[in-house]
Amino acid sequence: MNTISLDRWLDVIDRQYLADYVASGGASVKVAVAADDLRRELMGAVRDRCVRRNFVSLEFDAAVRRAHMPQDIFFTMAEQLDWRDLARRQILHLAEQEVGLIVDGVDPSDAVNIYEAIGEANDLPRNAVLRDLRPYLENRIAQNHRMAKDFRVAMKHLCQCETIADPRYYMGEPLLEWLTGRNTRMGNVRHFEVSTPINRNTARYFIESACYWIKQAGYAGTVLQFDIARVTRSRRPSDGSRYYTRAMAMEHYEVLREFIDGTDRLESTLILVAARPEFLETALDRRSRGFSIYQALQTRIMDDVRDRHWVNPEASLVRLSSQEAD
Repeated sequence: MNTISLDRWLDVIDRQYLADYVASGGASVKVAVAADDLRRELMGAVRDRCVRRNFVSLEFDAAVRRAHMPQDIFFTMAEQLDWRDLARRQILHLAEQEVGLIVDGVDPSDAVNIYEAIGEANDLPRNAVLRDLRPYLENRIAQNHRMAKDFRVAMKHLCQCETIADPRYYMGEPLLEWLTGRNTRMGNVRHFEVSTPINRNTARYFIESACYWIKQAGYAGTVLQFDIARVTRSRRPSDGSRYYTRAMAMEHYEVLREFIDGTDRLESTLILVAARPEFLETALDRRSRGFSIYQALQTRIMDDVRDRHWVNPEASLVRLSSQEAD
């Protein structure tokens, strides 16, 4: 398999995906195979481009969390998100676009009561702002079927919890614990009208909802980077990091296959999978963890027609090098 230089491939990802297709609402899954040092450089470079393009960059390391468990993917995403900031951004968006209030100069990252700040900008009391926004919190969030039911109900409550800025009295902590997996007991969030656990059967819907919510909060989109180097290692590690059996590797590839087949349900999302060269190993070796052990994934990311002398930079699967091959 021919290689493409990291710089050239990143240029394509930046111009044609981050600046255009993904920012416009599309979604895509890309797999990049590279040596360890180049893989780390790739992830850092993508992170920098996300900052410039106003994307939220989220990372998942298969050596730390279970890559074959969808709920671990969501919980890892959730741990990296500032849910209160997202809620405040959504409140500002609704106040400006739906109610017609002035929000210039109101910073969602300030540790102040967001409703009070909007009220001061419009010479209104805090309760009046909340009263005007309440029907839109219900109609635009709680009744928004682009998000899973319990997720959108939770987001409505997180927005309502911003009526109190003082962290000592913040009422949304049980929701944050549920979203991040710190406390998965449903009894803690049942009074918020939330009743669905986040597990391997439901996690995909929460991932899709989170990507949509990030876009609605005013970001250009989401870039989710998977470092799956550990998945393809057949030797059990001695450093205490995770080990994947062949069956676990196949389960992870099924998760990736579901992401690929479900791109039409992802809003402004780019999933980048960074793998070691072992990812390309054939299934003939019984110790192999390469993607060919799971044909449903292989057929989705391997080009049917390949040129010996030219690499398609827009292909689903590329092999990276530090410089262009001769």
